[in-house]
Amino acid sequence: MRLAFALIPLLAAAAAYARPLERELPPRKNACWERSYDAAHLAIHPRQKVAKIRLLHSPENWQPGEGGSVYVVLHINLRERVKPGQAFDYQLGGFCKASGQGLLCRPEWDAGSWRIERGPNGALDIRNAGITANPDPYDAEEIADGAARIPAKPDDGIWRLSPAAGPCRLE
Repeated sequence: MRLAFALIPLLAAAAAYARPLERELPPRKNACWERSYDAAHLAIHPRQKVAKIRLLHSPENWQPGEGGSVYVVLHINLRERVKPGQAFDYQLGGFCKASGQGLLCRPEWDAGSWRIERGPNGALDIRNAGITANPDPYDAEEIADGAARIPAKPDDGIWRLSPAAGPCRLE
């Protein structure tokens, strides 16, 4: 019995050091979360710009950043497609650091920020604080010509994602 009570502080300390969302974005395994908004949803939210979004976490391609931050990429399609022949029209990557129960993500250049949090029923919520996504593919660390500004208001404040059904890899 004493051993059980002695282990409680150790387990609590280990949990305190765990990065938020490790189950959803594992340290050594790719993870993809996505959402395609259907016509009915978009009709109810006529000023929502994002029609499809994918969050890609790929530790096999991106090593942890400063302070143990993780790198993720958002792939985005707006209502009106720019390049119908490819999977996604826009992208924005950023380093995410623990912030409360979630992660606060920022790119290396001034293109806004977003939070990743647990949503209901096993979903991930992305809380947009106003982002600017570059055309996909675009690798430079600056805002590109043709970038899409996606403010949180009026209808792009939260995107609720589920685990992706398809392959989890770089596009």
